[in-house]
Amino acid sequence: MPTPGRSSSSDAAADGLQALGDSGDLELRKWIVVAAATFGMMTSFGLATSVAVFLKPFEAEFGWLRADVAFSYALFSAGAALGGVIFGRATDWIDTRPIVVLGALVMGASFVVLAHQNDLAMIQYIYLAAGIFGFACLYTPLTATVGLWFERRRGLALGIVTAGGTLGQGLTPVLVQPLIEAFGWRQAYFALGIVYLLLLVPAMWLVTKPRGSEAPAAGTAARGSAAWSLPPVVSVGWLGLAAMFCCVGMAVPIVHLVPLLADSGRPMAISGTLIMTVMLSASAGRIGFGLIADRVGALRGYALAVLLQSTTVYWFVELQSLVALYALAVTFGFGYGGVMTALILSVREAVPARNAGLSTAIATLLAWIGMGFGGYQGGLCYDLTGSYNASFASAAFAGFANLLVLAALAMHLRWHRRIATALGRTGARWPIRDRPAAAAGG
Repeated sequence: MPTPGRSSSSDAAADGLQALGDSGDLELRKWIVVAAATFGMMTSFGLATSVAVFLKPFEAEFGWLRADVAFSYALFSAGAALGGVIFGRATDWIDTRPIVVLGALVMGASFVVLAHQNDLAMIQYIYLAAGIFGFACLYTPLTATVGLWFERRRGLALGIVTAGGTLGQGLTPVLVQPLIEAFGWRQAYFALGIVYLLLLVPAMWLVTKPRGSEAPAAGTAARGSAAWSLPPVVSVGWLGLAAMFCCVGMAVPIVHLVPLLADSGRPMAISGTLIMTVMLSASAGRIGFGLIADRVGALRGYALAVLLQSTTVYWFVELQSLVALYALAVTFGFGYGGVMTALILSVREAVPARNAGLSTAIATLLAWIGMGFGGYQGGLCYDLTGSYNASFASAAFAGFANLLVLAALAMHLRWHRRIATALGRTGARWPIRDRPAAAAGG
């Protein structure tokens, strides 16, 4: 009923302005969550990259084998995989804020404690704990939560968030190596811990799930999502297997590119800028492949990113020209960056929203198993052969194995969709999913 003394047109205008204001506030809230999640992803991967940055100082001071130091990364990966399942499932049940705040506190405390260590086993255990209760509390909860805020432009939003991870990987060597050279590795660890506690913990307070009125209305699915007529458990199984092979190949340059460049006699400044070039290009790749996935479908985008990463990774051990290395860094980085964005989007397309946290965690569990194995075997191959040729060759072979898995998944999806469509025309139901076959087939 119109308010006395006001016309119906005035009421309508006021209601329209209120709705516009509410819509603007909601849009701002979405992007605040994206910004905080991006910062959280950046610092999380800074923690993961710290193993590579501190590998040479540990070797110089204690004489530890590179494979043994790299085993810290394997344990960190195992912890991230295990914790991802636990806290990914928790994200489906409770709000995200307490989970990510816990992770921020643990990561900051881990750096502070690492600054006082002299025992390799203790350092390995700390990285294991940081993977379980630190990194895992941020990675899956942040990506799952951002996906819940968006129906349209989900690929762009997740691309920005995951780009924070590669930015963290690129910035960590550039910022931390000068600290190590100036003050020593212990002071560098301690400084990182204080920064995390002062900056990351408050930022994580901004990350929450959308309330009922803030959740995006279901709209038209992104192109390619209708192909996911497979049951979620089958889809996530295929994607997890692909991610495991993918991350075996990804872990070798993440852990061993810094020492590879140092062994080749490159100055520290050159090594740092090459790594930064890889990660800046990867940040662009994560946003770029997010947009590509919005257009062509997540699975196709994932395959394109894996192809680019796998065909370029080995050339880091072959190329000597600095110009060629920078060009390789840009090309490899763009594909490497797009891989995880497209994988997360593939999982999100394949499962209903209520299972997004657990499904993402299961896929990333297998991915982290691959990361841990890849980082360790890269160091082991170096210790056995005295060079990184075998290490980076194995990274390329793992990438091509990933492409074979994706090809098999694509054939399975096509076969399943054809059967579902045929059954839908007869009025029958495809019995292994809780929606009609005709709808599953698009």
